[in-house]
Amino acid sequence: MIVINTPLRAELFQQAAEEEGLVFVKRTGMKLMFENPHGEDGKMAELLKKKCKGKKELAAIYFQVLPL
Repeated sequence: MIVINTPLRAELFQQAAEEEGLVFVKRTGMKLMFENPHGEDGKMAELLKKKCKGKKELAAIYFQVLPL
């Protein structure tokens, strides 16, 4: 399970995660939760964070990407 904590632009973070093959499970407050069918949540969380930081529209937003 991978969690993205973000107060803004959740739809863009969800789209970025789904592009990496993650499956959206639910949204609770500021948390977006995803299943990782490929395993290795730690590596996927790191990859997703780098991808989001590289996007111009997401780079200035405070967010966290955490494996559970």
